[in-house]
This record gives sequence, structure tokens and C-alpha cells, in this order.
Amino acid sequence: MNSDTPIIEIEGLTVRFGEGEDERVAVDTASFSVAPGETFGLVGESGSGKSTILRAIMGLAPCEATVMRVAGQDIRRGHGKDFYAKVQMVFQDPYEALHPRHTIWRQLMEPARIQKIQDAEARGRAALDSVGLAQALRWRYPHQLSGGQRQRVAIARALMLQPDILLLDEPTSALDVSVQAEILNLLRDLQEERGLTFLMVTHDLGVVAHMCDRTAVMQAGKLVETLSIEALVHGGAVDPYTRALIAASETYGEAPAKPHIQTI
Repeated sequence: MNSDTPIIEIEGLTVRFGEGEDERVAVDTASFSVAPGETFGLVGESGSGKSTILRAIMGLAPCEATVMRVAGQDIRRGHGKDFYAKVQMVFQDPYEALHPRHTIWRQLMEPARIQKIQDAEARGRAALDSVGLAQALRWRYPHQLSGGQRQRVAIARALMLQPDILLLDEPTSALDVSVQAEILNLLRDLQEERGLTFLMVTHDLGVVAHMCDRTAVMQAGKLVETLSIEALVHGGAVDPYTRALIAASETYGEAPAKPHIQTI
């Protein structure tokens, strides 16, 4: 893929739930693009449609769009195995994302089994190493791990297929404050090592300033403004909602290149 070609290109994405009088528009004609290797944020209040966009991309929510091209594929026509080898998602709550009665190792092997990966065991061991988990933990169950360890397992599972893109749905919001920055720094290290592209959902502007190159601000299903992190940090927001969101944030990061967040 040419580096000038977006790896994610979305135009006119609309997601509706319900019918007739009960119909609700969760995402209203959202458009954005993400360059290869970029971290692009979707930020806004709860219920603004951020996570719904990720679910629509993964085929987990009904949608329509003028353009919906991800990793070189027009996903309006459906999602094949090749798509899921290139695009993986890390969910908000690692406990809910992991099967409670399956060992960590079995859960790492599952995507490899589906994709018929030949070197699955070697990849599994490497995935655990890459997220900083001891090999002995692979025989444990999710309830035997801490929240931070469970999220590391979820990230390791997402890495099993060596994807190009990770969709990150509030990946630290369910974790204790003490481990949130550890997971974010892990993700940044993995991105640098593997050349990953991140599409990250968060409500926390501190996370956006720490992680993202650009961000789109959402309000009530609509994408109201897209701006660089430099503009976000240095007062370049134009839309009144974006300005209000910044003013209301108590955890706003001071600089995008800040190596660690003091409070998240």
C-alpha cells in the first residue's frame, strides 16, 4: 500500500438502530481517513457514537457508507478471513473480552486455529513476551489475572495474526489508574516496533494527547471537528463543542510527545 494512500478511509458512515419511531441514528454520515502508521483518535462524551464506528468497521454493527475501505478492502461488501488477519480489535473490558473457562493459551491459539497459522505456538510465546507476560501465565484462566494482565492478554491475542491495524476501544478505561499508563506505553512501543496503525476511541483528552497524531471530535453521532494534536494542545480547536470539551477536561495532556502521563 502506498504510504500516501489511507489505510482506513471512511465517507458518509451511518449507523442506525431500531425501526420506525424507535429508530435511532448512532452515527450520522461520519467521514475520516487514517494514514498507515498513524494513531487517529475518536474522542467525545459517552454515547457520542465513537465505539459504534469501531464496531461498524469490524462488521459488528449494521451500517451504510459511501466509502468504507480498510486495509485495501471495500468492507461494504463484507468481511472475509483476510480482513480479520489485517485488522484486530481490543475491547474496553478485558474480562468480558476473554472466555472465563478457557486458559490464556487456548485463547491465544483460537485466532491462529481459525486462520490456520502453522507456527501458532511460536507466535503465542512471542506474543506473550511482546506484552511483558511470563510464559507460565499461559495456563491460567482470566479470573486468575489482574486487570492489567488481562488487557495484556487481549493485546497479545490481537497480535497473534500480525495485523496491520488495531482498533482500540477505550483500552485503559476499565483498568486501575496505576496501570493505565503502563498499557498505553506498551501500545506505543508495539506500534513503533511493528509499524501498526491505531484507531483509538477514548473520552480522555489526556490519552489523546499522549497517544494520537490527529483526533476527530464526536457529538451526538456527528463528527464535528478533526484536528492535529498540536492544534488541540495549543488552542487550535474551532468548534464550540470541542472547546467546551477541552475546558471541561481535568486530565488534559500538556504535550503530545510527553513520554508518560502523570494522571489519566
